[in-house]
Amino acid sequence: KIEGRQRGPAYVSKVTRVWREALDALGQQKFEVRKEWQEALAHVAEGHQTTLGPYHRPWH
Repeated sequence: KIEGRQRGPAYVSKVTRVWREALDALGQQKFEVRKEWQEALAHVAEGHQTTLGPYHRPWH
């Protein structure tokens, strides 16, 4: 699912374009995530950082 309800048209356009290209590439012999996809999505992605919590602290 691509979440686009609270996103602008540029976000939805970029994500759906990359998603379509990735789906089309699935039919090829060897699927690999393309660097240009990652770069395109990095410009519109949010939430790259995590908060301090159990993932950054030992459990004992």
